[in-house]
Amino acid sequence: MPKPLIIFLFLSLTGCGQHQALEQVTGNTMGTSYTIKAQGAQASQPQVDARLRQINQIFSSWDTSSELSQLNRQPINHPLTLSTELSQVLNQAIQVHQQTKGYFDPGLGRLIDIWGFGAMKVTTKPDRKSIAKALKHSSITQTNLQGQTFSKQGDVRLNLSGIAKGYAVDEIYRLLDERGIARFMLEIGGEIKVKGSWNIGIEAPIGQAPVGIKLTDESIATSGNYRQYFIWEGQRYAHILNPHTGLPVNSDLFSASVIHPSNLLADAYATAMMSMGSQQAIKLARQLKLKAVLILAKCTQPCLSNIVKIGL
Repeated sequence: MPKPLIIFLFLSLTGCGQHQALEQVTGNTMGTSYTIKAQGAQASQPQVDARLRQINQIFSSWDTSSELSQLNRQPINHPLTLSTELSQVLNQAIQVHQQTKGYFDPGLGRLIDIWGFGAMKVTTKPDRKSIAKALKHSSITQTNLQGQTFSKQGDVRLNLSGIAKGYAVDEIYRLLDERGIARFMLEIGGEIKVKGSWNIGIEAPIGQAPVGIKLTDESIATSGNYRQYFIWEGQRYAHILNPHTGLPVNSDLFSASVIHPSNLLADAYATAMMSMGSQQAIKLARQLKLKAVLILAKCTQPCLSNIVKIGL
């Protein structure tokens, strides 16, 4: 399940404070890869892979048989009973949508598809008329969720790629923790959660050293705008959309990283921050008391550093 709002890989994944040998497990999931480094007990790869398949079967926008794909085919005003997992994740996505004033929106499926950032293949980028048309049907506000009962009031197509990978990280973390593994690092497509203390590095612009962060029993998710980009109307844009305009974001941020106990929430908040830009991202982090690292694309006077740390 590739994430249309790009998350880059971290550079250094070095454990600190212990010298016991690390067992490593790697595999593929959600259109990306995962890595587990563990001490104290061995991770069960068959168990991990089985759980990841279950999650993908619920949240994938690429698998036409997934529960999310079935939900997207549901007619308007025809209530549908969701699984416990999908309803819980969607409920959290709706809460983040409200907290971020719509900069995180799980209802962007149609816009994501016409831009070619999702499962649909497109040969040309959309014109402004087709963008405006898709934007009318690209908001979670056109849906209703009561408990596990979901209905659409508009022809909305959900896309949970901005939160589902974070959920997968949390779930595999729980699985590993229940196996009694004393210390481990879990990474899925660049999203990281650790048990114990680990040193990681957040990638910085060319010519700058990675930004070092120490994680202890917490997670980090990063959204960045530099690894995948395209030219539209003569300007360079990243694969990150502004939910309010339907247009790609020309952000002043190189990347936004959020440290949080929940990787699901870190994933969603980092996505929203890249969409809203640095000034609003700083306000959001302070309002919600988030720990975040923002790397500005440019540092102009009187800026002393292009790295902004909040709550750290």
